Amino acid sequence: MEGFEEALIHFARAHAVPPPPKLKESILNKIRSLKSQLGQRRQLALESLPRLTEHPNYFDWFELTASLQPPEDYDVHLHPLERTPRRDLFVVWARAPIPEEVHHDLLESFLILEGTCACRIRDENGSSRIVKLGPGDLLSLEKGETHDIYITSAQPVKAILEWWYSAA
Repeated sequence: MEGFEEALIHFARAHAVPPPPKLKESILNKIRSLKSQLGQRRQLALESLPRLTEHPNYFDWFELTASLQPPEDYDVHLHPLERTPRRDLFVVWARAPIPEEVHHDLLESFLILEGTCACRIRDENGSSRIVKLGPGDLLSLEKGETHDIYITSAQPVKAILEWWYSAA
Protein backbone atom coordinates (compact mmCIF):
# COMPACT_ATOMS: atom_id res chain seq x y z
CA MET A 1 0.00 0.00 0.00
CA GLU A 2 2.86 2.38 0.85
CA GLY A 3 4.38 1.87 -2.62
CA PHE A 4 1.05 2.65 -4.25
CA GLU A 5 0.71 5.85 -2.21
CA GLU A 6 4.22 6.99 -3.20
CA ALA A 7 3.54 6.21 -6.86
CA LEU A 8 0.32 8.20 -6.71
CA ILE A 9 2.11 11.17 -5.12
CA HIS A 10 4.85 10.97 -7.77
CA PHE A 11 2.23 10.84 -10.55
CA ALA A 12 0.36 13.82 -9.07
CA ARG A 13 3.54 15.91 -8.86
CA ALA A 14 4.54 14.99 -12.41
CA HIS A 15 1.14 16.00 -13.79
CA ALA A 16 0.37 18.95 -11.53
CA VAL A 17 -1.33 21.88 -13.21
CA PRO A 18 -0.50 25.29 -11.78
CA PRO A 19 -3.49 27.25 -10.51
CA PRO A 20 -4.70 30.25 -12.50
CA PRO A 21 -2.48 33.29 -11.78
CA LYS A 22 -5.33 35.30 -10.29
CA LEU A 23 -6.33 32.57 -7.82
CA LYS A 24 -3.59 33.36 -5.29
CA GLU A 25 -4.43 37.08 -5.35
CA SER A 26 -8.15 36.32 -5.05
CA ILE A 27 -7.58 34.13 -1.98
CA LEU A 28 -5.27 36.70 -0.37
CA ASN A 29 -7.80 39.50 -1.01
CA LYS A 30 -10.53 37.43 0.63
CA ILE A 31 -8.34 36.77 3.69
CA ARG A 32 -7.44 40.48 3.94
CA SER A 33 -11.10 41.49 3.67
CA LEU A 34 -12.25 39.06 6.36
CA LYS A 35 -9.38 40.05 8.65
CA SER A 36 -10.31 43.72 8.23
CA GLN A 37 -13.96 42.95 8.98
CA LEU A 38 -12.98 41.20 12.22
CA GLY A 39 -11.43 44.47 13.39
CA GLN A 40 -14.56 46.48 12.54
CA ARG A 41 -17.27 44.48 14.29
CA ARG A 42 -20.48 46.02 15.57
CA GLN A 43 -23.63 44.46 16.90
CA LEU A 44 -26.51 44.80 14.47
CA ALA A 45 -29.95 45.67 15.84
CA LEU A 46 -33.08 44.34 14.11
CA GLU A 47 -34.77 47.74 14.36
CA SER A 48 -32.00 49.56 12.44
CA LEU A 49 -30.27 47.22 10.00
CA PRO A 50 -27.78 48.80 7.57
CA ARG A 51 -27.96 48.57 3.80
CA LEU A 52 -25.90 45.95 2.07
CA THR A 53 -23.11 48.23 0.85
CA GLU A 54 -19.95 47.48 -1.07
CA HIS A 55 -18.31 46.13 2.09
CA PRO A 56 -20.87 44.60 4.47
CA ASN A 57 -19.43 42.97 7.56
CA TYR A 58 -19.93 39.25 7.05
CA PHE A 59 -19.34 38.47 10.75
CA ASP A 60 -21.98 40.97 11.93
CA TRP A 61 -24.63 39.52 9.61
CA PHE A 62 -23.61 35.94 10.42
CA GLU A 63 -23.96 36.62 14.16
CA LEU A 64 -27.32 38.38 13.71
CA THR A 65 -28.80 35.38 11.90
CA ALA A 66 -27.07 32.54 13.78
CA SER A 67 -30.18 31.55 15.75
CA LEU A 68 -32.52 31.60 12.74
CA GLN A 69 -33.29 28.28 11.09
CA PRO A 70 -35.31 27.35 8.01
CA PRO A 71 -38.18 24.87 8.20
CA GLU A 72 -37.25 21.21 7.80
CA ASP A 73 -38.80 20.86 4.34
CA TYR A 74 -37.98 23.63 1.84
CA ASP A 75 -36.34 24.32 -1.50
CA VAL A 76 -36.11 28.09 -1.01
CA HIS A 77 -37.20 29.80 2.21
CA LEU A 78 -37.29 33.53 2.96
CA HIS A 79 -37.39 34.84 6.54
CA PRO A 80 -38.21 38.58 6.60
CA LEU A 81 -35.97 40.87 8.63
CA GLU A 82 -37.41 44.18 7.42
CA ARG A 83 -40.33 45.20 5.19
CA THR A 84 -40.67 48.89 4.33
CA PRO A 85 -41.82 50.81 1.25
CA ARG A 86 -38.14 51.42 0.46
CA ARG A 87 -36.63 48.01 1.21
CA ASP A 88 -37.33 44.35 1.82
CA LEU A 89 -34.62 42.46 3.68
CA PHE A 90 -34.59 38.70 4.19
CA VAL A 91 -32.52 35.78 5.31
CA VAL A 92 -32.83 33.27 2.50
CA TRP A 93 -31.95 29.59 2.49
CA ALA A 94 -31.77 27.75 -0.84
CA ARG A 95 -31.29 24.04 -1.48
CA ALA A 96 -32.60 24.12 -5.02
CA PRO A 97 -31.80 26.34 -7.99
CA ILE A 98 -33.49 29.73 -8.06
CA PRO A 99 -35.15 30.12 -11.47
CA GLU A 100 -34.34 32.92 -13.87
CA GLU A 101 -35.83 36.29 -12.96
CA VAL A 102 -35.39 39.95 -13.81
CA HIS A 103 -36.25 43.07 -11.78
CA HIS A 104 -37.04 46.41 -13.43
CA ASP A 105 -38.20 48.23 -10.30
CA LEU A 106 -35.57 47.32 -7.69
CA LEU A 107 -31.91 46.72 -7.00
CA GLU A 108 -31.16 43.26 -5.64
CA SER A 109 -28.12 42.47 -3.50
CA PHE A 110 -27.17 39.43 -1.52
CA LEU A 111 -24.43 38.54 0.93
CA ILE A 112 -23.57 34.85 1.19
CA LEU A 113 -23.30 33.59 4.77
CA GLU A 114 -23.06 29.81 4.24
CA GLY A 115 -22.64 27.48 1.29
CA THR A 116 -21.61 28.28 -2.26
CA CYS A 117 -23.48 29.09 -5.44
CA ALA A 118 -23.07 30.51 -8.91
CA CYS A 119 -25.20 33.24 -10.43
CA ARG A 120 -25.71 33.43 -14.18
CA ILE A 121 -26.30 37.05 -15.15
CA ARG A 122 -27.34 38.49 -18.51
CA ASP A 123 -27.62 42.24 -19.02
CA GLU A 124 -30.12 44.04 -21.24
CA ASN A 125 -27.62 43.95 -24.14
CA GLY A 126 -27.35 40.16 -23.97
CA SER A 127 -23.84 40.02 -22.47
CA SER A 128 -23.61 37.27 -19.89
CA ARG A 129 -21.31 36.22 -17.08
CA ILE A 130 -21.20 33.69 -14.25
CA VAL A 131 -20.27 34.86 -10.76
CA LYS A 132 -19.20 32.21 -8.23
CA LEU A 133 -20.01 33.10 -4.62
CA GLY A 134 -19.13 31.79 -1.18
CA PRO A 135 -19.27 32.97 2.44
CA GLY A 136 -18.52 36.69 2.69
CA ASP A 137 -19.17 37.42 -0.99
CA LEU A 138 -21.58 40.19 -1.97
CA LEU A 139 -23.33 40.48 -5.33
CA SER A 140 -25.36 43.51 -6.36
CA LEU A 141 -27.45 43.29 -9.51
CA GLU A 142 -28.47 46.22 -11.68
CA LYS A 143 -32.04 46.80 -12.83
CA GLY A 144 -32.87 44.75 -15.89
CA GLU A 145 -30.24 42.05 -15.34
CA THR A 146 -31.71 38.60 -15.88
CA HIS A 147 -30.28 36.13 -13.40
CA ASP A 148 -30.64 32.67 -11.95
CA ILE A 149 -28.77 30.92 -9.16
CA TYR A 150 -27.65 27.35 -8.77
CA ILE A 151 -26.24 25.82 -5.60
CA THR A 152 -22.69 24.43 -5.87
CA SER A 153 -22.18 23.18 -2.30
CA ALA A 154 -23.51 20.09 -0.54
CA GLN A 155 -24.99 22.35 2.13
CA PRO A 156 -27.77 24.85 1.41
CA VAL A 157 -26.88 28.47 0.75
CA LYS A 158 -27.80 30.95 3.49
CA ALA A 159 -27.70 34.62 2.50
CA ILE A 160 -28.93 38.09 3.32
CA LEU A 161 -31.15 39.26 0.45
CA GLU A 162 -31.96 42.95 -0.02
CA TRP A 163 -34.47 44.39 -2.46
CA TRP A 164 -34.02 48.19 -2.67
CA TYR A 165 -36.94 49.88 -4.42
CA SER A 166 -36.41 52.83 -6.76
CA ALA A 167 -39.55 54.69 -5.83
CA ALA A 168 -41.06 54.48 -2.38
